[in-house]
Amino acid sequence: MIMYVRYSMDGMLHVNLEQYEATIGYMTPDERKELREWVADGNATACNPWLIAGEDGRPLDYITAARINEDMCRNPEAYGTETYEDTCDDRHVDDKLSF
Repeated sequence: MIMYVRYSMDGMLHVNLEQYEATIGYMTPDERKELREWVADGNATACNPWLIAGEDGRPLDYITAARINEDMCRNPEAYGTETYEDTCDDRHVDDKLSF
């Protein structure tokens, strides 16, 4: 007999967050706080508010994208741009962005 358990979206996101935190490795306290706020707003850990994608075109996970965004803010010339100020001031470009 196969039983299905229906999870609410919030429940699924919470389970996903726990799994993600267990596998992502080291996070700073600020990264962990921002990640939890992102998920609490109804977003998945598998996407990011900056729309940063990998070479395969898929959205990068939140922490990977946050770290790239932070690096782009500090070193815009390394990414072929003179400035990257549009997203440097606000971590959550769109708090309700979903895929």
